[in-house]
Amino acid sequence: MDSPTAWNVDDKFGSLIINSDGLRVNYTEKSDEYCATIRVNHLISPQCKLFYFEVEILNGGENGIIGIGFCEKTVNLNKMPGWEDNSWGYYGDDGRSFHHLGKGKPYGPLFTTSDTIGCCLNFRNNTVFYTLNEVHLRIAFQDLEGNLLYPCIEFKSQGGSVEVNFGHKKFKYEAINNHDIDGFLKEKWVEVLNSSLNLCDDELLRGDYEQALLYLTMLLDSEPNNAFALKYRAETYHMIGKYKKSLLDLKN
Repeated sequence: MDSPTAWNVDDKFGSLIINSDGLRVNYTEKSDEYCATIRVNHLISPQCKLFYFEVEILNGGENGIIGIGFCEKTVNLNKMPGWEDNSWGYYGDDGRSFHHLGKGKPYGPLFTTSDTIGCCLNFRNNTVFYTLNEVHLRIAFQDLEGNLLYPCIEFKSQGGSVEVNFGHKKFKYEAINNHDIDGFLKEKWVEVLNSSLNLCDDELLRGDYEQALLYLTMLLDSEPNNAFALKYRAETYHMIGKYKKSLLDLKN
């Protein structure tokens, strides 16, 4: 089954212009009165265990209302992702996440021109997290419903423009790049980080980070100069208060 590779010019609403390679979208409405959403050309394969894509905000537009998310084929494209059942979204103008709620929930920082937002759907544990400029934000959605999902993006900001990366080039969020770390360690890192960010008990939290350190140290034993492992081991040391060890990894 094909995976998403471009925006679908035949599956959009409103005045959206897509460039020739199908990756860049521009909102050309003369006002911010109407929202316009576009889906990708193929659904995420139901056999996929981990799907990630990134969107670079080329221009946040007049008011910054740009939503990045995913939905089923039945969702209306004249509605904002996350405002209906079977759709989810994270918005740049208010930093809120939405899933069948008109008010949404506080989630992450605002984003606008020059920012890069990543979205990772983890079908192993049915969770979704976003990244912003290489930083993992935390889990946005749990108990992910449905398995016929399409990445989508919504505009309600005059002059808004974005470009998507479905993996045709290196992602800015290093943990997802296949050539940075082998598949087993990559999945373990995402799994540990996801669970750690949702635990309240300090001992369990420390235990999960120690597990992450174990996997990263295993990689460094065989590849001492691996930039990915050094960066994320430093970040993990910092998370658990081992600042001297964190600084040592950052200096290498």
